[in-house]
Amino acid sequence: MGTTFAGNQISRLIQILIRLLQSLYWPFHAICRLLRSRRFSRAVLIFVVVALLVFTPRSTRVLSPAHAAARGHEFGLIGWEISNFLDKWVHRSREFIPWVGTSDGEKRERLDRYLVLNDEIRTAKRDIEHKGSVFDSGGDQLTSLQDHLDQLEKERRVLRNDVEELMESAIDAVLRDLGIGELGPITWPPVDFRLDLTPRVLVTSPRDRIQRLESILIDSEITLTERQAVEDAVQDNSGLSAIVLGTGGVATFPTVIPHDRDLLSTLDVAAHEWLHAYLIFKPLGRGYWSSGDLATLNETVANLFGEEVGRLTYEHITGETLPPPDPFIAEIAPNSEEFNFHEFMRQTRLNVDEILGDGNVHGAEAYMEQRRIELHGHGIFIRKINQAYFAFNGSYGDNPASVSPIGEQVQELRKYVENVADLVKAIQGITSYEEFLQRLDRERSEFEGRIGD
Repeated sequence: MGTTFAGNQISRLIQILIRLLQSLYWPFHAICRLLRSRRFSRAVLIFVVVALLVFTPRSTRVLSPAHAAARGHEFGLIGWEISNFLDKWVHRSREFIPWVGTSDGEKRERLDRYLVLNDEIRTAKRDIEHKGSVFDSGGDQLTSLQDHLDQLEKERRVLRNDVEELMESAIDAVLRDLGIGELGPITWPPVDFRLDLTPRVLVTSPRDRIQRLESILIDSEITLTERQAVEDAVQDNSGLSAIVLGTGGVATFPTVIPHDRDLLSTLDVAAHEWLHAYLIFKPLGRGYWSSGDLATLNETVANLFGEEVGRLTYEHITGETLPPPDPFIAEIAPNSEEFNFHEFMRQTRLNVDEILGDGNVHGAEAYMEQRRIELHGHGIFIRKINQAYFAFNGSYGDNPASVSPIGEQVQELRKYVENVADLVKAIQGITSYEEFLQRLDRERSEFEGRIGD
């Protein structure tokens, strides 16, 4: 019987190796075609230039005021990529070793425990903050609470790889059902993310208008005092508006995703960031930095994609059916006296644009501070609202800080296609906002024609 069991395991391993070799044919074939293309030659040239910029000692480069202010606080992207990529794939290789891998059922149990740990860690952190705020709280109590928190976080880290693999596999299955990202038997780019602390981002904007200039990834552990010092240094040395904000995720490889959210939110962000990785191979994604409109279009489509794929994946994992989602663009009830954050921020942005348009920079900044304080009365606390704040958040067409019509236009386009993957395919080849509008008009006409028939 032992011999039969061992034989079955060897047979299973051989089958896995055969499937692995089969899956390698498609990317190998694609790479061979790529090597013969002119685009590859240009890509190599760009890579060499970027590599020289990355690895050239900073003492030999002229830093922008934002980079100079952020020096010592930057997110160590290269080191993070190397350590996490290797860690994830070493763990993943265990799946090909008989008797070692984790079953799907065990992964689901670990996911449930991981989510419980998130709640327990939040509670433990609140307990520490509460005890720390009490003047006569005992040091032994704080030490005990911190030890308990450390133990919970350690357990969460142990579960992380299996939890990631379960969610990655589920997202991959949904993507293949939708028919997006297929490259033969594999999904490209692979769904691969790391649950971790996400970096912050330093954003700059001119003070006389709202325009996103630089975005620099900042270490997540930067303190509040250090954030303020960086922002002040940028303004003092360049006259620019600056702010250090949190990020919901970053499209590195593997993608970095917040480790402390609930399941639906985590899946939403993971799908959002996967789409950014997918679009970088398409004209739309490559044009992200060519104009503010294309940046907004990329982010808005990623938000919608993340929301829909996240919901489908949640239902795939849990077997539950979620209630219908809220409208992608928040609807505002006419003549409602109830406070509406979306409308409040949108009106603030419109008024700021008008004041800046009159050339009154100081007046606009005083107004933003006044509105920030007004939010306190509604239980909403935002550390700073300035031009850079609106420049960053305005990149998302469904965000109240945006005055772009792109949010409504993407929402309209969604009505004309069968699913969110079809929406992406409809516009992934565009290189300008004008092309997007033309595509929207064409989809609208075709939809009206189908309705008429």
